[in-house]
Amino acid sequence: MSEEYGRGAATPHSSLFTLYWREALGAILVLITRILSAPKTPWELDELLFTQAVVKFDPSSYHPHPPGYPLYVLLGKAFHLVVDDPWRALVMLAIVAAPVGFVALARAFRNWTGDADLAVAGALLYYFSASMLVHGTLALSDGASLAFLALALHAISRPPDEAHERNAIAVGLWSSAAIGCRPQLLLPMIPMLAIVLWRLPSKRQRIAAVASFAFVSLMWFLPLIDAAGGVRSVIAYETKQAAYVASHDAAMSRGAKSIAEIVVRFVLHPWGSKYITLPLLLCVGLGVAAFLRRWRLLLPLIVFTAVQLAFEIFLMDPADGARYSLPSMILVALIAALGFDVIRRSVHFRAAPYIATALFAAMAWWYVAPIIGPRTHRPSPPVEAAEYANGRFAPGTVILYDGALKPHAEYLFARFKPMPIEKGLAAFYDKAEVPLVQFVDGGSNVAEARTFWWPPSDAYGKLTRNFYRQVTLDPVRPQERYLPLRGVYPIERTIAGDEWRWLERESAIRLPVMARTAALAFALSPDTPYESTGVQVSVEGRATQSIVVTKGEIARVTVGLPFARYAEIGISAQQAFLPATVLHNQDPRTLAVQLKSVEQH
Repeated sequence: MSEEYGRGAATPHSSLFTLYWREALGAILVLITRILSAPKTPWELDELLFTQAVVKFDPSSYHPHPPGYPLYVLLGKAFHLVVDDPWRALVMLAIVAAPVGFVALARAFRNWTGDADLAVAGALLYYFSASMLVHGTLALSDGASLAFLALALHAISRPPDEAHERNAIAVGLWSSAAIGCRPQLLLPMIPMLAIVLWRLPSKRQRIAAVASFAFVSLMWFLPLIDAAGGVRSVIAYETKQAAYVASHDAAMSRGAKSIAEIVVRFVLHPWGSKYITLPLLLCVGLGVAAFLRRWRLLLPLIVFTAVQLAFEIFLMDPADGARYSLPSMILVALIAALGFDVIRRSVHFRAAPYIATALFAAMAWWYVAPIIGPRTHRPSPPVEAAEYANGRFAPGTVILYDGALKPHAEYLFARFKPMPIEKGLAAFYDKAEVPLVQFVDGGSNVAEARTFWWPPSDAYGKLTRNFYRQVTLDPVRPQERYLPLRGVYPIERTIAGDEWRWLERESAIRLPVMARTAALAFALSPDTPYESTGVQVSVEGRATQSIVVTKGEIARVTVGLPFARYAEIGISAQQAFLPATVLHNQDPRTLAVQLKSVEQH
């Protein structure tokens, strides 16, 4: 790095402000924007799990979910001593962590590049990336874990000091803290730390690094063991999560997505739209040559990023791509900053890196505005739904939630009786006096349902799990209730509000008789491999109606009901298919026809 642009060296008479005014101004900017973009209410599923963990650290109740996040919960409890609301305490933790992480990352980039302007520009590029703007202020473990990761990278980036063990101790301390806040970081950090230990100049420093790592890890691991109820409980708790990741995140959640689609989801989407990613890729390309000249210096970060990316692409749920990619985006920001140097030298303009960063930040802010704007001024749709229910529903109402809204229902609808949809319908299908209301993700086509929503945007689909933008409170009238007996799969919904149950070739439901007839509606999905199928409907074993269900149409049939308390309705379809064979996904079911609705008249 030439004298013209190098800003890494200090003179004996340099003051701290003279040396680090860029980092100070950047930290202030990061802090202000985090305060301004802080959410008004909880939104994401994991926020509620962490909030409940701050109130009571209980891994057995999934407060929080595996792998436990023990240090993050302990930090949340510390902030809760100052802030009354446990969720708000976690948001405050995220806000405080942002400028700390920014300064540490900028210092690490300065040590690696020898240029303060490039370092601050790269750190700002990272902290003003689209994914960081959306997730950095939420009550999630990412903000705190990334701050500790940045502190660890700063310690790693410092030149070896053969006379002291302070830096080695810092490497172990901050690395352990990052893992304690987000245990998933263990996988990429272990090989990174192995390289760091190998490079330390003395055995004494290696021992100091390992000892500090072990000591801090013990300090957050012991509370996890205590909260979980012992070592065996922790093992069972983590094993269950590993099995879930293998069956869901690494399999079912991927559906028929190709590796290329998954790579795009994890590598490009976190930065925002193509109008951001394409210019950013150009800057990264410009910075590759300078990056390659520093590859030995950057080897720990390179290994960390490679392992993290492999973990994301092959094992993580693509729906979480934008947030899970935050650790791997650090190296991209650094290489892009090196590309800014090429631009600076070409135009001979010292402020070029800051202008480039400002343009990327402005585009990212504009891109995420449809998310940040509503969430800073309005309650999230789940919270708004809870406020509506608390003011209008009778205390005995049973709230039937779908899986994506379980933590929201348990935390926000505590004055009612929240239950999973299938369990609640089975318990109360024949109890007309008990009000049932479905609390579901997505809209609704039902007149009596009430939907709460934020505006749609491209950013919402790319940067979030694409849940909770719309939620619906849908009363389940007694005339619509029935009990699945056999061959009936759980309710499925689209975001637009279409609802159905898939049936096997032979299926049956039970109705609590309260009218003389029942109307049933059937359909076939667009990806069903046949255009039509015959369906026969029977009541108490006696065949009554036969219809043909054609793709693209709703087929309806009305059957008479006996003079009895209950009636069993059997449904027999001529054809069925295996989604795993037809759609090449991980669905193990056998499907025949969709049951769209049942209603007694």
